[in-house]
Amino acid sequence: MVRPSSRDAILRVFAEHVAERGYAETALADVAVALGLSKGTILHHFGSKEALLGEVHVAYFGRRLAEADYVRAHLESPVERLVAMIYALLAAHRDDRAASLTCLRELVRYSGDELGGTLAEHIRGQRTRYTDLVVDIVRAGAAAGELHTADPRMTALHVFGMCNYAWTWYRPDGPESVEHIAGVFVRDLLGEARDAELAKAIAVVRRAPGRVPAG
Repeated sequence: MVRPSSRDAILRVFAEHVAERGYAETALADVAVALGLSKGTILHHFGSKEALLGEVHVAYFGRRLAEADYVRAHLESPVERLVAMIYALLAAHRDDRAASLTCLRELVRYSGDELGGTLAEHIRGQRTRYTDLVVDIVRAGAAAGELHTADPRMTALHVFGMCNYAWTWYRPDGPESVEHIAGVFVRDLLGEARDAELAKAIAVVRRAPGRVPAG
């Protein structure tokens, strides 16, 4: 069996290639060369290019779910939790960039039931759980009178839309920092600046373990 460190390296380099070239243009032979392995070695341990993409999704959503669980464990207010989730989603475009771009660009592959198998079902389950976590945060905030929405699920989808779409235009070396963008999004969504909540949320998210792929 491939060592965990080697497996992590394969996932990381594959994600980097897909993020740069797209899935269709990524060749496992190029990934193998970058790692000093044979293509056969990669196929032996992952089975196929499609399965490798699925494993990148599983690992990525695993990190996001662990991050979300950490946020819920260390922040009590629904507003603080929502602000933290907005920051976490945006920060992934910078700190977990290759996997973030890979998963968001290719997420449509796992959107419906046409792609079967245990791995695809697991990915859809991860996505459902993550969505439900944010919906629950919004719902709790509405119930407490801290957030104003008649449709918590729609508000949660709005959060995902504005944060996830940022992969198409955000650049780590661009003029706007993730922290600044998060502040703008929070103000637009909540109707006012929430500097104290944002600062606290940033500190908590940054402390969350395992936010980035193993090196």
